[in-house]
Amino acid sequence: MKVIQIQGGTVYIGKDDGTFETLPLTAFSFVPSVGDEVEIYTNGQQTIVSKKNNPSTGRQNPQDGYQGTSYRQTTYIGPHVVNKVIYCVLAFFLGGLGIHKFYAGRIGKGILYLLFCWTGIPSIIALIEFIMALCKPSDAKGNIQA
Repeated sequence: MKVIQIQGGTVYIGKDDGTFETLPLTAFSFVPSVGDEVEIYTNGQQTIVSKKNNPSTGRQNPQDGYQGTSYRQTTYIGPHVVNKVIYCVLAFFLGGLGIHKFYAGRIGKGILYLLFCWTGIPSIIALIEFIMALCKPSDAKGNIQA
């Protein structure tokens, strides 16, 4: 299988039978690029995509015991999937304190909101984020990427 297109937070993977599958960037254990050969693992609830080893480049997975070339694995920290209703309620009522950012796993931004909450600027930004979250389409489980 091969990455054939990356658009926004969605990655399109071409399968060997000519079909393709769409997956969110959060399912990847690396930063994907078009042309990467990948393997998909799923247990019904969670899907994880890993990059296939490419012997021609000399980069190997360190778990395989290869000692020749150094290998650095990069982890993509992308948008977190959160419940749309909870995120919107937190952004509207407690957004000035950054509580919706803590809920979305954005601890650093949450701390910034707390530090500057006395200025009122985080409240304005949270109101804008509330409106943006309302406009985002949710998945079948009512989740959005925040």
